[in-house]
Amino acid sequence: MDVIRTDHHDIPTRTSPDTYSCAGVDEQREQTVLRQVMLPWFAKTHAASDAESVLGVAAGHFATLVRLSAGGSVALTTDGVGTKILVARMAQRYDTVGIDCVANNVNDLICIGAKPLVLLDYIAIDRIDEKVLEQIARGLSEGAQEANVEIAGGEIAQVKDLLAPVDNGPPMFDLVGMALGMLPDVGSGETVQVLDGSQVCEGDVVLGLPSSGLHSNGYSLARRVLFEEAGLQLSSHVPGSDRLLGETLLEPTKIYVKSIQALHDAGVSLHGLVNITGGGLLNLTRLDASVSYILEDLPSEPPIFGLIRESGVLSWADMFSTFNMGIGICIILPRRDAERAAEILRSHKDSPLMLGTVVADTEKRVDLPAYGLTGRGEAFVAAS
Repeated sequence: MDVIRTDHHDIPTRTSPDTYSCAGVDEQREQTVLRQVMLPWFAKTHAASDAESVLGVAAGHFATLVRLSAGGSVALTTDGVGTKILVARMAQRYDTVGIDCVANNVNDLICIGAKPLVLLDYIAIDRIDEKVLEQIARGLSEGAQEANVEIAGGEIAQVKDLLAPVDNGPPMFDLVGMALGMLPDVGSGETVQVLDGSQVCEGDVVLGLPSSGLHSNGYSLARRVLFEEAGLQLSSHVPGSDRLLGETLLEPTKIYVKSIQALHDAGVSLHGLVNITGGGLLNLTRLDASVSYILEDLPSEPPIFGLIRESGVLSWADMFSTFNMGIGICIILPRRDAERAAEILRSHKDSPLMLGTVVADTEKRVDLPAYGLTGRGEAFVAAS
């Protein structure tokens, strides 16, 4: 079999905002260690495998492809929920993080053109708690049904000594998933239909599908500014909304599988799909095409992001470099197909937004004119 390497170990080094580093998340060092220390070891496994060759697909995508000798290609990805789990533990509510675990995996699979099929889960926990595990399982099940995938197995590991000691209160745990999807081959089976963004070109438009909130990104920074600096509580009201802070932070990540599948089924020409996770809209630069993006029509700042920004006295550059700011996924497609795609998405109860356009600029920038920001793959900064 052939392995098409597009996994996260190859993501280009990205400099985190200083504010995120201060919150205990050093993404730059993480990527440097992955690239310089760990990846050379992983590369050795290719020679030891049965793979015939590595098909040099550009790095930085959302999942890894394995071509099967019998035809078709398997797409694999793995992701967890991160420190959103600590908010769930504060609230003693665990059903939504299961949905997050599913969403974080299947939303990555669809971005390379795969149809998600199966998910495995891994729960590391300091002690068995039936009520906690039942809620996690309920969320995993709900997310899997929304994504049309089966949970085919998993693992529960009791690893008390590996987790932060907890004398009282609910268990401490981590939740991770691994998902599998399929890509069909083209014609005789010689070419894999990888949606890697290489077809993105000048004049294409960028549609955005709204996020349901923070999704599962930026929680180290959000928790620090909201709870430690601003002294807010889960029961605090979120200004500009009718919701409490706890329920807003635990809003599960939106799953986009059915909406994107509807576009495929309708034959819409998709040039690129981008899951807006850590790094925010800068994830657009992970696509293969050497182009830039001007996003002139972003949605108004959702209330939870405004609360985070004001509580932490954060700049717009900090916010857009860390959070999705209301956009969960970006769809890049030819202008001629944009309105038809929007109609299909609206028929699936989505609310697509026309965010901007693709321009012929090989610097791979993401410009946000309304905020005076430009990003070049590292972080957003004030435009000169």
